Amino acid sequence: MKLLILITGSTLDRLLTLGTITLGAVSMGHEVAIYATQSASFVFLKDYADKIGNYTGDSSLGMLINGVINGYNNAVINGKFFKWHEMIRQAREIGNVKVYVCTQPFELAGIKVNLGGFLDIVDELVMIGKYIELLEWCDKSVSL
Repeated sequence: MKLLILITGSTLDRLLTLGTITLGAVSMGHEVAIYATQSASFVFLKDYADKIGNYTGDSSLGMLINGVINGYNNAVINGKFFKWHEMIRQAREIGNVKVYVCTQPFELAGIKVNLGGFLDIVDELVMIGKYIELLEWCDKSVSL
């Protein structure tokens, strides 16, 4: 199966979901394409990927959410869990994963970018036409 994952948000819960789905799908033999746009485009920048700490949720869940964040940070430090982008890197090592980052958010912000400023898991900097191509390519699509 060919799976397209559209990610538009930059919160830790979405990024952990992205890494988990990607690694799980590839482990099952599926091909994965990731299309990042809106605030998700920014998290693939080298200087920002490890700074994401906001885990979204209703304020009434604050204590539970803080427990997740603390548990995640401790698990990463102790080598029991991987950062979201490390899961994608692992998936690329065992299967077919392509990462496409939309440049429109950067253009809107007046920021010039090139591929060298992004994590090495990013394959191409693209615009919306690539997303339409990927929709035609995939068997299933997931939005985060």
